[in-house]
Amino acid sequence: MAEVLKSKLATLGLGLVLIFVSFLTIKIIVQKNRIDSEISSLQKQADKVKNDNAQLSFLLKYFTTKDYQEKEAREKLNLVKDGEQVVILPVTSGDSTEVASTDQKPANYKLWFNYFFNHEN
Repeated sequence: MAEVLKSKLATLGLGLVLIFVSFLTIKIIVQKNRIDSEISSLQKQADKVKNDNAQLSFLLKYFTTKDYQEKEAREKLNLVKDGEQVVILPVTSGDSTEVASTDQKPANYKLWFNYFFNHEN
């Protein structure tokens, strides 16, 4: 009978060890998956930063070109090349009154009142 207890006790002990090892294995697998997802997320961020750096490098090269500097000087400083003539067109008064009238529409309730009672609009 002592041998039976020893074998049952050994089986129980081995079962407990197996459960403990399984628990540790599952814990390690979960931790590995979490680390892998974090690595993936960081890799995506690194790729985005690389793309942003490439775009900024392109813009930096473009902003230092003579064409861009000439364009900005023309637009912001009103500079012209030798031999060029600048034509400035006057603003007509009809355009300015049309813009002003669209900004000052009557209130919505007045429009409805006029629609039903005055028939002016």
